[in-house]
Amino acid sequence: MAFNSYGFLLAFLPLTVALYWGVARLIPGRGRLFVLILASLFFYILAARAALLLLTVSMLFNFLVSRLILGAGPRLARMWLFGGVAGNIALLLYFKYMGFFLANVGLSAQQGSFSGIILPLGISFYSFQQIAFLVDTGRGRLGAAHPLTYAASILFFPTILSGPITYYREFAPQAEEAPERRSMGMHVSVGLIFVAIGLFKKVVIGDSLALWVDPLFAASAQGKAVSPLVAWTMVSAYLLQLYFDFSGYSDMAAGCARMFGLRLPLNFFSPLRVTSIIDWWRRWHMSLGRFVGDYIFTPLALPLTRFAMRRRLGRWPTHILAVLVPTFVSMFVIGAWHGGNWTFIVFGLLHATYMVVAESWRLARRKKGRKPAGAAARLGGNLATLLAVLVALIPFRSADMTTSVALWRAMVGMGAQAGEPHWGALPGLGGAGLAVMMASAAAIIFLLPNSAQFLDRYAPSLDWRSWKGKARPLLAFTFSPGIGWGLALGVMAFLGLAFIARGAGGFLYVGY
Repeated sequence: MAFNSYGFLLAFLPLTVALYWGVARLIPGRGRLFVLILASLFFYILAARAALLLLTVSMLFNFLVSRLILGAGPRLARMWLFGGVAGNIALLLYFKYMGFFLANVGLSAQQGSFSGIILPLGISFYSFQQIAFLVDTGRGRLGAAHPLTYAASILFFPTILSGPITYYREFAPQAEEAPERRSMGMHVSVGLIFVAIGLFKKVVIGDSLALWVDPLFAASAQGKAVSPLVAWTMVSAYLLQLYFDFSGYSDMAAGCARMFGLRLPLNFFSPLRVTSIIDWWRRWHMSLGRFVGDYIFTPLALPLTRFAMRRRLGRWPTHILAVLVPTFVSMFVIGAWHGGNWTFIVFGLLHATYMVVAESWRLARRKKGRKPAGAAARLGGNLATLLAVLVALIPFRSADMTTSVALWRAMVGMGAQAGEPHWGALPGLGGAGLAVMMASAAAIIFLLPNSAQFLDRYAPSLDWRSWKGKARPLLAFTFSPGIGWGLALGVMAFLGLAFIARGAGGFLYVGY
């Protein structure tokens, strides 16, 4: 069951919300968590019935390990923690990379006991959440988790398939606090606004761009040559499609959670308005970047920093060891996380290289004590960042590295002679129609507030204060109850529902 389906929007979601608040009103305590758990199980069964047993075993394993950590002495607790984290990583490596490994050592994943490996939906997200849960338990940040709260945090249907990665320490205090009945209307209303905006982004804008993007990349995968203009256009259109698809999903996830009075961490915050690749990764798939920073970068950087300081290695050697090495490893993990394919490995290596260069440049600028960048420098930084992102998106979207290399060659005018471009599947709307779509999408991105900024006065996310006021749009306005905004949002919701009938595609990040 997808967020962008009639069954979810018109039946499952409203019934679950009504039942949740009804139980919250009639049965005090954690009774309402039963509603979330049962509804989330039903949602997951519809999405991936065959993977339910694996999910259940994973949850029981991690919950048991957390109790063993709490009940053991320091040394044994570290052993349990290591074993628990290793178990989650082993599960991920098996399902996501075993086929890739076998294919690259000359074996076939279609032979023997590996022939039936299918990636279970949501395994990355619930595995990462449980790794964070175990590490936080081992660090003494968490006590004994209540079984219902723990189950609800992992199974929570707005996040289980594609995030955002939400830590137990963030979810539990909200879920266990008795909801205020007076705030029910506000939470549901804010959630509906998020869902309406996200649905519009996904099915009206993102899926419309896909009508051009998908045929162009399909033609490239078949070996058809493209001109430099077509190559740059198709990857730029894909960036816009991915932007609206992923931001639409993030809005809908935030909206669904808010209907239950729960706030999620920000997962997407106007990444195309950035001036550096460092900022890009602070605002794109923010919960993944945060997880990698908390549980990969920091555990690597701290001991390497102490090592460099003890040996007085100097400014640049210390920077290389304590910053660049953990940064490169972290970014490589982010790229490889997307799946077992050389295209994702190359994507990760490119972004790892970008980040190393950016961190080195930042240290060099700090040494010279330069003044803050002016408007021209910020514009240049934005263009350079988007150029780097577009180059790395080629392998991310391409079917294989042969197609990626052909498109890179086409972008610099070194490709094979191209014939007349085929702009997509909309008769009569070819290149001109795509240009209008792209211009409209770019105007929304650069001129208007993002969804969280639009709902600023309603604390739209966890830790909103640290993001409030950043990435200001050219046209700054916020939502306030009234007929005008009600009509505008109603039109967006109507168009979103109407465009589902056209045939809505799946969210691009589901399955990673």
